[in-house]
Amino acid sequence: MNPRYIITGALLVVVLAGGIYALRKNQAPLSAGPRENSSAHSKGPKTAPVTIEEFSDFQCPACQKAEPTLKKIMADYPDGIYFTFRHFPLAGHQWSGIAHQAAECAAGQGKFWEFHDKLYDEQPLWSGSANPVEFFLRYGRDLGLDLDPFAACLNDQKIKRRVLLDKTEGEAMKVQSTPTFFINGERVVGPVELENKGRAKVESLLGKPPVLMSIPPEKTT
Repeated sequence: MNPRYIITGALLVVVLAGGIYALRKNQAPLSAGPRENSSAHSKGPKTAPVTIEEFSDFQCPACQKAEPTLKKIMADYPDGIYFTFRHFPLAGHQWSGIAHQAAECAAGQGKFWEFHDKLYDEQPLWSGSANPVEFFLRYGRDLGLDLDPFAACLNDQKIKRRVLLDKTEGEAMKVQSTPTFFINGERVVGPVELENKGRAKVESLLGKPPVLMSIPPEKTT
């Protein structure tokens, strides 16, 4: 047997023994401590006139539902929006904490946004599983991650504190449900509000997006 898979299998046992136990203890609070990774997960030009900050839970169906709208808004204004993602795992979602930790571990190898998309795209599969770590390892392999450090990272206390710090900051901002967005500081909650109130806010700041007209091909004689 390939020694690489023996190591990864052993790490998986450790992750499940430690991580899942902690989650089933209702994700007992950890001290946030110093922020080892002070860089948020952001994209878009930092000088953009519009900022969107999202507090989200990877296991939250409403968050998954909001994703297409958010991506469409971002695509409509590629130079006008600076977007920041914040972790906000809800206590009622069994696998949310470990999912956010997995995304942070992927971030350590430069694949946060790719892993972020995988978690939302396949949310019904891993969230309904008895062992979501198997899915996370598969996603990591699909994205070309080095699986041994990725698996070890899943139960790293620094990663847990990184996730907790985002949630603590959200609670200080009175975030109570997910997804919650702040568009230039204005609160927008849920996918329906994002589609209506959120889009209207962006359009009031940036104007309506250009309408791309399709030009029919010229007739040939």
